Amino acid sequence: MEQMKTVNVAIVGGGPGCKAIMNMILARRLSQLRMKLIGVACTNPNAIGYRYAKEQGIYTTRDYRDLYEIKGLNMIIELTGREEVAKEISRTKPDPVVLMDHVAARLFWDVFQIEEERIAERKRAEDALRESETEKKAILDASLDSIRLVDKDMRIRWVNQTTTANFEVRPEDILHKTCHKVLANRETPCEGCPSEKALKTGQIERAVLCVPDVGGTGQKAYWDCYGVPVKDDSGDTVRLIQVARDVTAQKEAEKELERRHHALEVINSMLFRVTKEYNLNGLGDVLQDIMEDFYPEVDTLVFLLTPHRDGFYFPRPERGQVKETCYDRAKRRITNPELEHALLNLLTTERIRPMCFASKVDCPPIIKDLATGFNSWMGVPIVVEDECYGLFMVGASAADIRMQDDLVFVESLIRQISGVIRYQILKEAREEALRDQLTGPDKFMGIVGRSQAMHEIYQLIQAVADSESTVLITGESGTGKELVARAIHQVGKYKGTPFIAAHCSSFVPTLVQSELFGHEKGAFTGATSRKLGRLERAHGGILFLDEVAELPLETQVLLLRFLQDKSFERVGGQHPVEVNVRIIAATNRRIEEAVKAGRLRKDFYYRLNVIPIHVPSLRKRITDVSLLADHFLRTYCLVEGKEITGFDTKAMQLMMDYDWPGNVRELQNTVARCVVLSNNNLIGVADLPEKMRASPVPSRGYSLPKNERNLIRTAMRECKGNKKEAARLLEISRGTLYSKLKRYDLQA
Repeated sequence: MEQMKTVNVAIVGGGPGCKAIMNMILARRLSQLRMKLIGVACTNPNAIGYRYAKEQGIYTTRDYRDLYEIKGLNMIIELTGREEVAKEISRTKPDPVVLMDHVAARLFWDVFQIEEERIAERKRAEDALRESETEKKAILDASLDSIRLVDKDMRIRWVNQTTTANFEVRPEDILHKTCHKVLANRETPCEGCPSEKALKTGQIERAVLCVPDVGGTGQKAYWDCYGVPVKDDSGDTVRLIQVARDVTAQKEAEKELERRHHALEVINSMLFRVTKEYNLNGLGDVLQDIMEDFYPEVDTLVFLLTPHRDGFYFPRPERGQVKETCYDRAKRRITNPELEHALLNLLTTERIRPMCFASKVDCPPIIKDLATGFNSWMGVPIVVEDECYGLFMVGASAADIRMQDDLVFVESLIRQISGVIRYQILKEAREEALRDQLTGPDKFMGIVGRSQAMHEIYQLIQAVADSESTVLITGESGTGKELVARAIHQVGKYKGTPFIAAHCSSFVPTLVQSELFGHEKGAFTGATSRKLGRLERAHGGILFLDEVAELPLETQVLLLRFLQDKSFERVGGQHPVEVNVRIIAATNRRIEEAVKAGRLRKDFYYRLNVIPIHVPSLRKRITDVSLLADHFLRTYCLVEGKEITGFDTKAMQLMMDYDWPGNVRELQNTVARCVVLSNNNLIGVADLPEKMRASPVPSRGYSLPKNERNLIRTAMRECKGNKKEAARLLEISRGTLYSKLKRYDLQA
């Protein structure tokens, strides 16, 4: 594993959990976590954790946004338990800072408990070693040690009772035989034998020996061995006393402690990697990498439940992704509806056992079916607050892999990230539902409308998408001019290239040229470094100039020169910069009036107006109001988590009669307001804004025949007399349309 750097941590929420985690981070015995607490934020200055932080000299504040200013901040731990606080921190925090919500508190508790256990076991081991050393000083009384007297040829002359008991032999059966043959079934002394070394040095020697075949039993053991030379009066070594103690249990305990410590470091490191992933595909890749670090040629499978836990959710692969994901493998395992239903039933209605693995006899049959083809496998449920949200499985075809040895580690890892997984499922499922709202027979690249005027715009977008000519989009504010520009970008050869938007009316007049063309270092006061303008950033793609008529005349001249030469100079620069950029411009002004008034240069206008596209106002395509209203209703119901089925007849009639001066943007905001305020299954008149309810409609009145006549006439006008198209817009048959045209005398 890569060496972890010290992580600077700040805590939001000053309750008891804050104090507990502070104690964990500040404790010296947890120093390997490499965390440093640098700040605590809490709205309650009397909270126990907040006061404790002050006592420890740690920076405190009542506004968590102050934490963003702390230099070197790496992580924010949110302990308030309030979802809105976590969302606000996620939205406002600096990009490099990682947010861990209240789920992280469980991690620290687990870490603390594991570390306490490790320390306690180490203390017991040290006490045992001290006791062992004391016994070795009084060797004659150490009845628990194996004591042997051997000659210079390593032949046994005497043994104590512990030796014969340990190896289950009689003294007469081993006397005059070499110790390495009797005890280790070797023809030569053990590697690193302290007795052999003591013969050479004349000093007491010690070593811990691993005996792979104890007494011919095939069992491995560890012995703490001493070689003590026995000398004659002249100082020559004549015999050796061998003292040995079985430390197999201690060695296994040390290995287990080392394994747990390694697992703790891995979990800590992996959590940092997981929290950096902002989608389920990235999280799945990290989990696959973790498992491949442990086992060769392993398959990771992740079965996720939908937010309502009524089916399975398999995230779509990211664009350009070729490698099979853990979700793709899981989807292939569900080979039929019966298998899918059984797994869904197990995860949602039955209490799944905490963990399953290949050699466990009482695993649910459905889990064994999913593991078909794996010789070694394990499965861990993804559980949050006692509710299952999926199943994590790892399988390998190799039969010699013992996955159950690491089952506790994997279960601990999944438990810590299960909250992140649930959050990502909710987030991505909602985003996918919103994307689905932008597709359908009456939608085109995010634009909603089925009127004849909109279909003509769709055809024009497709016709000009692959061209390099400039486009000028006109229309009132709120009609969707930028959507048209983005559709041109997405539908043709420019898809995948940069799309840079420049909202000209928002530029400071003195800095507009810098925004578009960039500037060199020192070009003006405050220009401390070179800056690339929007033209340069759009190289190879499209620059969208919104409200282009608001540009200063001198900037229009520079843009005109660029359109002619495809090159420009940065502010303060002396060398031309060449870029390949297509220009799409838009304005809500009456363009001819702007030219006559001198606000827009005539030559610049002609250079922009190569391909004109006019987006009609909403009142000129009134048949799209119901379609747009329904689209926005479903969109905002998803966002707000409400189930509103539609608009009642009177409310829709008012919306159809309204002139919509703010066009589609006003309609969108109106529907959003209605969704927030309504508590009914249908949007009613009372939910509409006051100006719509109070708006007089003398021209239409409340006469159904009159309004029907006007609606049919509008549809026929939009469809330019095409009865088939008009019938489609009105959602009636052609025969019905013919009879209504005759009834209302609209044949002409």
